[in-house]
Amino acid sequence: MASIGIITALQIEANCLSSLAHEQNVIHAVSGIGADAATRTAIELCSKGCRVLISFGYAGALKSTYRSGSLAIGLSVSNGVKTIDASSVWLNQFIQLIEQEEKILLHSTTFYAPQSPLITRPQKVSHAQRGNWGAVDTESYAIAEVASKNGLPFLIVRAILDELNTDIPAGSANMIAPNGRQKSLTVFYEILKKPSDFGKYLKLARAKFNADITLRRAAALIGRCRLG
Repeated sequence: MASIGIITALQIEANCLSSLAHEQNVIHAVSGIGADAATRTAIELCSKGCRVLISFGYAGALKSTYRSGSLAIGLSVSNGVKTIDASSVWLNQFIQLIEQEEKILLHSTTFYAPQSPLITRPQKVSHAQRGNWGAVDTESYAIAEVASKNGLPFLIVRAILDELNTDIPAGSANMIAPNGRQKSLTVFYEILKKPSDFGKYLKLARAKFNADITLRRAAALIGRCRLG
């Protein structure tokens, strides 16, 4: 059976894979945030014999109708200059499985991959007006590019975390180490440094709770999808 390579930028995203990460035909890696880290990890997984790559984790919404906790599946992904089509037998099969799951609100959509995260409403609205993209993350294009160069199919499986109107506190970027792990003490430091952002962190925590539920359900369906 073909090996499935799953890439998450963050360890907290990887935690949603549950038992799937331990299946014999699955190779999982936490890349850290950003395109360069995702590229290196995708190349590494290809060298280990993966024949399908999956970009798994959180995404931001670029459409006002996309709510936190809904699932965005990528039909294509763009870096703003080039677009990579995700069409494959594997994509069709996975979408069919998701559509049978009543507890998951599905958006089959196009992804945008900027060079740096979009954390404010004006940033997201500005980019949403540039293209007909539904969701945004910084790793999926890099993963898709490696898959395409190696003639491999890829999936983008992302739960919406922040909605179009959600402002992410700037200090949240300091809470993640380069290896994708959360720096627990920094969380409290950032809140103490700027108490006015506490409400934003609380809203983000609630959104993460909903997104994590969706990611766990999606992971279980990946396990049922016979990719090769």
